[in-house]
Amino acid sequence: MSQNKGSVLPLWSILYNLFAIPWNLLIGFVVGVTAPVVAIAAMVAGIRLITGKVPFPTPIQGEGDERRLSLELVPPEQASELFSEQKEKIGADFGKLQAEIKAMVEEAKAEAQAKGEAAPEEA
Repeated sequence: MSQNKGSVLPLWSILYNLFAIPWNLLIGFVVGVTAPVVAIAAMVAGIRLITGKVPFPTPIQGEGDERRLSLELVPPEQASELFSEQKEKIGADFGKLQAEIKAMVEEAKAEAQAKGEAAPEEA
């Protein structure tokens, strides 16, 4: 009976080590994603507690094509309006990008079909 217990322990150790690697990877990923979000939320909450306003990033057009972001302190009521405006602008930009990608995909498909028809068929 003592031989049976000795053979189970190494098997348990191997299984534990085998599952520990993906588990630790998953936990590290979750912590790595949530820690910055929690830190930013804590900063925003602290600023709102102190000033009564919330920070809101606003784009600033610089010289030429240079664009920058600036943080403004705005009342919470105004922040929702600004957010909806920025959401519409970003949605329009994503729509243009999506149309460009679709055009490139269709062009690549047409090119591939043209090459397929031009190549002689091998038997």
